[in-house]
Amino acid sequence: MTHLHTAIRSPDFNGQIGALTLKDLASLLPLAKAFSVHPISGIPVGAVAVGQSGQLYLGANLEFIGMPLHATLHAEQSAVLNAWMHDEKAVVSLYVSEMPCGHCRQFLRELTNIKSVPIHAHGKSHKLEALLPYAFGETRPQGHGLLDSRPFSLDAAQGLPNILERRAINAAQRSYTPYSQSPEGFTLECLDGRVFSGRAAECAAFNPSVPSVLVALNQRNLSFSRKVTITHATQAKLATSTNSPLAFARAIIRTLSKAPVKVVQMEAK
Repeated sequence: MTHLHTAIRSPDFNGQIGALTLKDLASLLPLAKAFSVHPISGIPVGAVAVGQSGQLYLGANLEFIGMPLHATLHAEQSAVLNAWMHDEKAVVSLYVSEMPCGHCRQFLRELTNIKSVPIHAHGKSHKLEALLPYAFGETRPQGHGLLDSRPFSLDAAQGLPNILERRAINAAQRSYTPYSQSPEGFTLECLDGRVFSGRAAECAAFNPSVPSVLVALNQRNLSFSRKVTITHATQAKLATSTNSPLAFARAIIRTLSKAPVKVVQMEAK
């Protein structure tokens, strides 16, 4: 556990923990819950996703005062998205401090291997098929799921993008948007110079989908810089998108920072 304590105190900590030899990974859930931001519900929830690499990824619920309740990111989503942003190709097990709600159960169906992933909660192991019978949508085929889908080929619609714009475009290229085909990415720069990226993650049921701004804020929240002021924000969106994440992104950033949200339009290469 010395390794763990050293890791989370590092200024470079980013929500990822190297492989640990623990008899019960559920013992990490109190640590994950410590990252919870829950000013509305008053309920902290933590999660730990185990990647096929053996790396561990923390997750916690994230709520925003002044925003609609659907702006909340759930702990299971947080942990899986954290693994995704670290380029894990599969999650092999998931530990949660509370039983997953229906919203999260539906979101987890975007993982191609979800039928084999044990979900551990309250000392018991569950499979998603038992937790979510008669689920909506088809099981995602291998190579076309949240963690293992192919990137888009995108670039700025006009002009030469700066560094933050380029990072937002790069994030958008890795979006998981099989239902709208409207990739989008987001970058946040904090006062300490750290930059956090996010990309859109869709769900067949639409509502559990997570816009790129929330994914970026999740990465910031799971880092050493979670309370550092946001100084710059950039949204990269497809010029021909069938839906626009911009109004939501601007609204949620406004609750946290005075930084304006710059926009870079993208087009397919």
